Amino acid sequence: MTPPTLTAPPARLHRRHTPPPPGRMHSAQAERIRAQLARKEIVTVAIVGMGRGWFVTAVGKGTYEVWRDGSPLTVAWTDLAAGQ
Repeated sequence: MTPPTLTAPPARLHRRHTPPPPGRMHSAQAERIRAQLARKEIVTVAIVGMGRGWFVTAVGKGTYEVWRDGSPLTVAWTDLAAGQ
């Protein structure tokens, strides 16, 4: 009996992207979006690398809960395009 041959590629090390810490601009933008959500306004944003049309459902400490096409996602404050 011959031993099985492994055809899978070798494992690679994947490094997780850590976003930069939020600055004053990101904090101000988060407060503005939080106020819009408190007034029951619809807030749509563009996420860097993922496109436009994401609906913000909640603002947390350093993160946003966003939704589009049935896909919920948690992103950092710094992942939103600045000045929205």
